[in-house]
Amino acid sequence: MRQTLIFVVSLAMLFTACAGQSTVAGGDSVRQPDPPPPVFGVSVLAGDDLTPLAASVEIDSVALDTDPAGTVAVVWNEEWRDEPAAITVVAPGFMPRSLEIAAVPEDGIIEVRLDPVVLRGTVSTDAGRPLPSVTVQLGGAEVRTNGRGEFTIVRAAPGSIDLSRPAWETAITPWNGEITELDLTLTPLMVRALRVSGPKAGDPDSWQEILSLADGSAINALVIDTKDERGRVFHDTSVELAHTIGAVSAKYDLDQVLADMEALGLYKITRIVTFQDPPLAEFDLSLAARNADTGRAWETSNGRAWLDPTDPASWEYPLALAEEACRRGFDEIQFDYVRFPSDGVISDLDFDDFDFDEYYSTGAQQKRVDTIAAFLQTAHDLLHPLGCAVAADIFAIVLESRTDEGIGQMPGPLSTAIDVLSPMIYSYAYNSGWKGFKDPNEHAPEIVALALDAGIPRLDGFGIYRPWVQRAFLDSDEILNVQAEVEARDLGWMLWSATTDFNFAMLPPADE
Repeated sequence: MRQTLIFVVSLAMLFTACAGQSTVAGGDSVRQPDPPPPVFGVSVLAGDDLTPLAASVEIDSVALDTDPAGTVAVVWNEEWRDEPAAITVVAPGFMPRSLEIAAVPEDGIIEVRLDPVVLRGTVSTDAGRPLPSVTVQLGGAEVRTNGRGEFTIVRAAPGSIDLSRPAWETAITPWNGEITELDLTLTPLMVRALRVSGPKAGDPDSWQEILSLADGSAINALVIDTKDERGRVFHDTSVELAHTIGAVSAKYDLDQVLADMEALGLYKITRIVTFQDPPLAEFDLSLAARNADTGRAWETSNGRAWLDPTDPASWEYPLALAEEACRRGFDEIQFDYVRFPSDGVISDLDFDDFDFDEYYSTGAQQKRVDTIAAFLQTAHDLLHPLGCAVAADIFAIVLESRTDEGIGQMPGPLSTAIDVLSPMIYSYAYNSGWKGFKDPNEHAPEIVALALDAGIPRLDGFGIYRPWVQRAFLDSDEILNVQAEVEARDLGWMLWSATTDFNFAMLPPADE
């Protein structure tokens, strides 16, 4: 077996040594030494940008590592003239390359360019819908999927592919580097949540009772009110406008509430009532939905003023509260009353973008839906990069109706803008005779099942359903049966109580 002499040294030193000559005095009969064997270099470059690479160069089973300049010096072996030497070059994130050498290169350098490994993939929902904005990590590389759920990692080295997205389960997939086109799937978080009003979050006894219920049951999330239907903000916000309009009614310590939830490993959701906002609408009429007859802020039948959804300036305040909540530590921002008004004298309404004469005209529905979708898309663009999922409460009727019901909510378009749609499926809200039920509230599980089955096929985008289900007017077994109907469709749920009144009997046990 032949022996190959290979040394990792400075190319400059070797070439200098080879150029040196021996000096002898005149008349001496000293035999000139044999010239040293030639030295050549192997230079390894990235094929995409020609930068030097840290690589392993193997010649005749001897492995050498390149220096910071991407080169390694090799001493020539004369045997290679008769039996060419095999050179294999390997670098993480690049395709290996093999070649043979049978002569010393004229310029003393063999340049080897390695093509990068390009990993391409698609991330989808379990229903096969492309999932955008998924963070894909592999080694030191981090990219996000595009609107078609696609990602590309250049110079991909074998390792674990980590997928993460707000409101979805994190997934880890080993990758050995052999398959360079992958189809991956993410699963939504199975959320089981309780609604917590601001005052209850701020009452020590009530708050501890809620935490105990979560700790001793299958509840894994809480929905805490930031801003309610009356426009009250329940923590000492840094959003100055809330203080200016007198909306702050601080009930709980936000940092403490978040820390308590974090300690139990709970998914943290906050609810922000969006366009029904009496304090702001009355403070700044330019942001309000107006009464066409009086010119004052329009009000619902119970005296609640609304912001104008068609005016982007009215979006700034709820978005500021949402951004603060996200930065402080919530995992998901849920927008409620994110719609056009429905309760009151609708014919009196006047908006910046259209008046009542247009409100039910051809094209008005699309205009309303586009308006609500645009707000939610803006929220998503703001909050998703900060790590928060975006959710919206919607009327349950729009899951089965073929119109927006005059409020700008349709599941298909909204599901392309945000992560979670939360239909409020309360059987007591349905009229007698709905689906043939004399009293729909006596058939709450069936009402929920029918609504979801009608609505699920209408999702166009990556958004999922996580419905609000009722606590009121049902006994514990009925509440559990409603929850079971939702989970039978692989969906999570949130249990609504206006008074935040819950007990263990209406919650699934901790081992579920």
